[in-house]
Amino acid sequence: MRLFILILLVGLNLSAYSQWRSYYPEAKLSKKEKEKIDNEKNMQKFSNDFFAALKAKSLEDYDDALQYFGKCQKTNPKHPLPFYQSAIINAARGNLDIAVDQVMTAVKLEPDNKWYLLLYAQILFDKRDFINAATQYKKLINIEPNNEELYLNLADSYIYADQIRRAITTYNNLEKQKGINKTLSLLKHSLYRQLNDLDAAIKELRILLRKFPDDVEAMELLTELYLLNNKKEKAFELFKAISIVSPDNGRIYLTLAEYYRDRGDADSSYINLKLAFNSKTLDIDSKIRVMLSYYELIDKGEKIKNQAFELAEILIKTHTDNLKSRAVFADLLYIDNQYQKAKEQYLIILQTDKSKNAIWNQVLFIQAEQNDFEGILKISEEALEYFPADPLFYYFNGLANRYFENYSQAIISLETGVEFVVENQKLLLELFALLADIYHTQDQHDLSDNYFEKVLAIDSNNIIALNNYAYYLALRKVSLQKAKKLSFRCNVLAPDNGTYQDTYAWVLYALKEYKEAEKWLLKALLNGGEQSAVIVEHYGDVLFKLGEKEKAFTQWRRAKSIGGASDYLNKKIEQGILYD
Repeated sequence: MRLFILILLVGLNLSAYSQWRSYYPEAKLSKKEKEKIDNEKNMQKFSNDFFAALKAKSLEDYDDALQYFGKCQKTNPKHPLPFYQSAIINAARGNLDIAVDQVMTAVKLEPDNKWYLLLYAQILFDKRDFINAATQYKKLINIEPNNEELYLNLADSYIYADQIRRAITTYNNLEKQKGINKTLSLLKHSLYRQLNDLDAAIKELRILLRKFPDDVEAMELLTELYLLNNKKEKAFELFKAISIVSPDNGRIYLTLAEYYRDRGDADSSYINLKLAFNSKTLDIDSKIRVMLSYYELIDKGEKIKNQAFELAEILIKTHTDNLKSRAVFADLLYIDNQYQKAKEQYLIILQTDKSKNAIWNQVLFIQAEQNDFEGILKISEEALEYFPADPLFYYFNGLANRYFENYSQAIISLETGVEFVVENQKLLLELFALLADIYHTQDQHDLSDNYFEKVLAIDSNNIIALNNYAYYLALRKVSLQKAKKLSFRCNVLAPDNGTYQDTYAWVLYALKEYKEAEKWLLKALLNGGEQSAVIVEHYGDVLFKLGEKEKAFTQWRRAKSIGGASDYLNKKIEQGILYD
């Protein structure tokens, strides 16, 4: 019992001592003990903050992560990890200046840590400090001499620092470890070409081909270098070798075609062109570039034309599913004035793909050439469903509606088209001119005159507008001096055009200058007017005013026989009366 009490009392005393020590720790602790306790506390704080930082980082709460890493740095400024981790975050955020300071501290604290050095090098590279980046990559190579990626990064640093020779040396050092390697050889070849050291580039490829004699890519690059170095015969021999190793290499046949063409051997050139076009390995765009050259030569003789069409047919056969091939064929037909066949090909394309604006355009232009206004109306309406903001389609739609005398719809289409025109003055002028004509037919002369003025404000020498505006003013017998000036300008621009001479004569007629009008009508008749019922009828009218009525009747009858069939003309013939 006494023993139990004694133990209890000792326990109570110890407890009291411990409690007293917790309230007054400095009273009994030595300096060494205090430092130990402080270190333990700091270690615990560092550990808590570091793991809190890692947790925040994993949750992508980078602001908190940086805050906790910062606390770690203050708690233990000699520990590299918080600096390294902070550098990672700041680099990812683009804060490269802060990141480089952080990682540099980590490197100073642990100079041989490859991860710190690697991050340091990467950040320096991103800062475009390529030379210092290269220094760090060299340190890393000393640590890991077999790490291929480090050599490549070092070479990249030299390349960006414009130290090409050092980059080549780096590749050579790597090659000593790996042996002859295609990737490295091609990289060195590219750098030698950058230095314009073609001999060294050729040597590099030759070394590569000694190890890989059938490497087509290296052979193609070497032929290119031979051509650049004016070694055409060597290039030609290598081309032939490539065609044996890679018989379906369309690009080689294309190059051989160019070689023979340059030597004046047109037949051999064309044979290789056909081989190139039959190759499915040669992309269609390269073939189309060849076809574009034929577009300009198609009228140079039957042989060239036949070659062009043969190549186009091969193109369709080789690239059946590619609509570009059929478009090329259609273009050739169009250039060769085979409009109907061209239109048929374009329409086939539109059955499959209605998204090509240019195809719709071609169809409409052909229909305009054919005066197929019914087709223009149909196609333009369909095209506008897919391209509701294309002013050209509104123009064609307005043109067709004008032909069918759907004037209201024509005006709507044309004025809508005007709103969509962007930087296309030629089209804008066409729209204005057509609107001017239509408003004239509707006797809305103010609007008609306004659109003619718009045309001439943009192009004062627009010959169609000059002629039509003058003629309409003469018909209305208004602003005749202006009409005379416009028409005369028209004839200065086109002095041998019968239509324009007739317009000037008609302005003179409206001014009652009949004798002068007769002179201009005689000019018009000599310039194609003999076949124009309108011009012949006008000549008759002038003769009538000059008192030469029998001659006038003769001209009116001629006009009727040519095609003039108006009631007004018939009245003149039957009644011998002019209705001014």
